[in-house]
Amino acid sequence: MKNILIVAGVLVLLALVAWFFWPEAAADDANMTAVEKAEIMERDNTEMEQRESVMVMETGTYSANTSDSTIEWSAGKPAIAGYVHHGTFAIDSGSINLSASEITGEFVIDVESLKVTSLGGGKVGQESALEGHLKSDRFLDTETHSTATFVITDVSPKVLPGPDAQDYTATGELTLKGITKEVTFPMKVVVVSESEVRVEADIEINRTEWGINSGSATIAEEITDNIIGDTVNLNLSLKLTK
Repeated sequence: MKNILIVAGVLVLLALVAWFFWPEAAADDANMTAVEKAEIMERDNTEMEQRESVMVMETGTYSANTSDSTIEWSAGKPAIAGYVHHGTFAIDSGSINLSASEITGEFVIDVESLKVTSLGGGKVGQESALEGHLKSDRFLDTETHSTATFVITDVSPKVLPGPDAQDYTATGELTLKGITKEVTFPMKVVVVSESEVRVEADIEINRTEWGINSGSATIAEEITDNIIGDTVNLNLSLKLTK
């Protein structure tokens, strides 16, 4: 019991000494609100996690998990407010190859898999009809061109993806309906684990560059309610594993 009292006394004495020599710190801590303390604790934890996170993408080949990867598209009529259709394409296959100095790769898109997920302009219930329309030779001509390909030709900056380097600019060649054009777009690479990465990208293309001219204002040279926008937005969400 005597030893316990001695230890307790020493601890109290040390606390008093600390209070005496660092009065400003003690005062600041006393005046700090619970919210401010929580914010500081959260910031310190975040900084610690960032220091501890050293995971980077290893060199090698990463293949697309086609069941857990999607391409969403959207397009519509610019003269009618809210007239935007949305849908998806499936990825048939794909992979990226990572070396110490570059990222290359190729993806095959199943154009025939086109689905309409939502319709704008009060066209609810006509999804199947629009799917057939878009697959026809007036648009994608999937009977002749059932797939499209995208080949990565350049990615910058040329560093291994990691916690401090996630944002990139990708350049590649998109072949659609037998026509190949270069496209450039921002891309985010998130390293999930040593063997898995996620790639997110938003791509905007002008369909007329690939010979998809039906209903185009560029061809008609005027905007009416029947004109279909030339811009098609593609949102990529890819899961790749080594």
